[in-house]
Parts: sequence; structure tokens; C-alpha cells
Amino acid sequence: MSLQGAISVTRFGLGARPDEINTASRDPEHWLLSQLVATDTFPDQALPSSRERLSEAMEYTRSVRTRNADEDATRTYRRRARQANVAEVTARMTFATVTESPFHERLVRFWSNHFTVAANSAQTRALAAPYEREAIRPHILGSFAQLAERAIFHAGMLVYLNNWQSIGPNSRAGQRRGRGLNENLAREILELHTVTPAAGYSQADVTAFAKALTGWTVGNHRIQPDGAGTAVFSDRLHESGRHSVLGRLYSDVGADQAKAIVQDLCQSPHTAQNIASKLARHFVSDTPPASLVEKLRDDFLETGGDLTSLYSVLVEAEEAWLPTVMKFKTPDELIVSTGRLIGLQQALVGDARDLFESFAQQPFTAPSPAGWPDENEAWNGPDAIMKRVEWANRLADRNSTLDGRILLEQGVGARVSSKTLQAVARAENPTQATAIALLSPEFQMR
Repeated sequence: MSLQGAISVTRFGLGARPDEINTASRDPEHWLLSQLVATDTFPDQALPSSRERLSEAMEYTRSVRTRNADEDATRTYRRRARQANVAEVTARMTFATVTESPFHERLVRFWSNHFTVAANSAQTRALAAPYEREAIRPHILGSFAQLAERAIFHAGMLVYLNNWQSIGPNSRAGQRRGRGLNENLAREILELHTVTPAAGYSQADVTAFAKALTGWTVGNHRIQPDGAGTAVFSDRLHESGRHSVLGRLYSDVGADQAKAIVQDLCQSPHTAQNIASKLARHFVSDTPPASLVEKLRDDFLETGGDLTSLYSVLVEAEEAWLPTVMKFKTPDELIVSTGRLIGLQQALVGDARDLFESFAQQPFTAPSPAGWPDENEAWNGPDAIMKRVEWANRLADRNSTLDGRILLEQGVGARVSSKTLQAVARAENPTQATAIALLSPEFQMR
């Protein structure tokens, strides 16, 4: 097993399955790049679509408002929603622990976090997981602009950032209802998804963009019933007219006006810098080498944001393979990497929801539109470390046949230090050796 092979599996992937480091060591770069062509298929056939989930949630909400929902209907809806959410999380976690394309799966998680939709309401609890399956997962190998459009104009994002309730003040619906703009989606696209404040946009730009985005909503019994539960465009809600964003004037072309703005934002050098910095920070270091960020930014601009090309530049950059730079695993990454090594049920140590809540990273519940934090300090505080110690001790107690030395050999490979090997060898018993291996810096970091 080579050091490069270990880095490819643990830094770019999701943690090693038994013998995976051996496989990757034959040609680490090729092992990673091959995953950008042929990937596993996520088993989502039995999972309901966003349209099905949202339509059910909207119908239930409507029945509550009209007082047609009795206690039995409420219990039935909540039970079905809870079962659907458990099925989504289980499918996602299981797939991550068995996939043979872990680099591809890490990229899915990266982009899902970049274009976050969090389950913070009845509607988004129904949408967050299907959104990742529909808007993110199928589009991470194309262009950034294509991915951004799929994410932004999906019902999940329109609901999460309230654009489905944004109405042009001078539109036909706005004049009648006396309701107006919601600028959340416009602001987050500019601030987080694309150009960032470095582009120097103003409040006027945010407002103009929000006006262009009006009309993009979710179909229901009143607005395009045949599109109930999906993203639709309604002229009745749209603030017509030309709108100027970052110095460019966009013609009134209805649904395509906002899409044209998004496409231009995706081609901005500020967006290139944003994406390059985030990729380098995620895969390499909280303070990535400036030379790596520059390589990624330049490729983004040269290719028009071709994502597969961008990943290739990352994999082929020598700065990405430095053994001295490591990232602290998030709770999700810790559980997945352990699951890949010893099996998901053994890694969960009991009820999955309780464990995720203890670790403060319940799937699909990012704390803000910025997603889960991607810096070490967010996950390695004293309380967080104690939770990991408790988890490792419980796991070791319940899996007495595990061997700490084998865990390190298969899960960390050549990245393990002599100090850690010595600590495991001096353990008082196999259970303590397992806990030490799981809590070692090499296993807790990637």
C-alpha cells in the first residue's frame, strides 16, 4: 500500500473499505479520475419524487387550513412523512458506505452543501432529500452553469429560500393581493452560490434580481394545477420589465430573464474564484495553497466552468497530495468512513437519529443557506471531541472482535504514524485498542 493510495482513498474518497487502499495504490490518480466517467447508480427507484412529497405536504397543509384534517389524518400524514425521511437518510448513508465510486459521492455531498436546501419547514422536510437526488446528483459532471440552473430553479430551492411566495409588486397578482418581493433567493445566489460580495453588488442589484426571479414558483391547485408540486413559471406573479444586475440590462423575456442572469453570474471571474477556493478548502486545507486555488480558477475560466475538467485539475495538482495537510472529518464523514470499514450498523452504534443529533449534524438540516461549515474549528471543539470519545468507546464495547491494528492498516494505510501504532499496541485490551484506533488523529482526519 502506498502513501498516495491512502491519500486518494481517505482525502478524495469517503474512507477506505477493506482492501480499497491496495486497489487505489496501483494508480491513485487513475482510480479517482475513472470515477468521473463510470459511477454507481443511486438506488432511488423506491423513493418518492419531490413532486410526490411536496404535493402531499401541500394538500395536508391545505386541509388543515380548511379544517378538513382530523386527528387520524394528521397522524397518518406525519407517520408517512417520517417514514419517507428515514428511508431517504438510510438510502443515502447505505449507498455512501458501499459505493465503488466514493470520489463521485463526495462531490455529490460537496455540491449539495454548496447549493443547500435544508429541512427547516414542513415543505422543505419533504423536499431536501429528493432535491439532492434530482437537482444535484445527476448534474455534477457537466458545467457549473448547468448545475446551478438545475439547483436554483428546482422546487426545493424555490421553497427553501421563499421565492415561491415572492410576487412582483406591479404584477397582476401583486396589484390584487398587495404582496411583494422576497429577496432571499436573489441575495443567496449572489452571496453564496456565485460571485460573492467580492463582485461589489449593491442592494439595487439584489432587488432587480429578485424582480427577475418573480414568477418562479411551485404549481398548486390555483397556479398551474398540472404542475402541482414542481417548479413552474407564472406570468401573473412576474414583475415585468427590464432589470439591471451588476451593470448589465436584461430584457423582459419572462421565465428566461432570471435564467439569463444566473448564466452570466456563473461565468464571472468572481464565481470562478469562489468555486476554486471552496473546492481547495474542502479537499485540501482550511488555508489551501494559493497556487492550487489559482490552477482551479484558471481552469474554470478557460473551460467555462466544466466541472469534470475542474476535478481533473484538482486530482492532478501536486498541492492536493501533500501528506502534511489534513481536514478534520465532519460527523457525517466520520460515520460514513467507519461504515465503509466495518459496516454501517456497527458504525451507527444504535439509533441513527440519536447519533446524528448527538453529533449535531442531522442529514439535510444545515443551519443556514451557507450549508454545513467546512472548517476544522466547527467540528473539533471540546464538546464535539467528547461526543466522539463516547461514540468510539460504545462502538468498541459493542464490537469486541475488532482489531485496532487491522482497522488502522485497512482504514488509514501508510498515513498512520508510528506513535499511533505504538499507542494501539500498548492498549490494555482489544476494546481499548479499537477505541484508540478510531480516535487516532489519522482516522479522525482525512
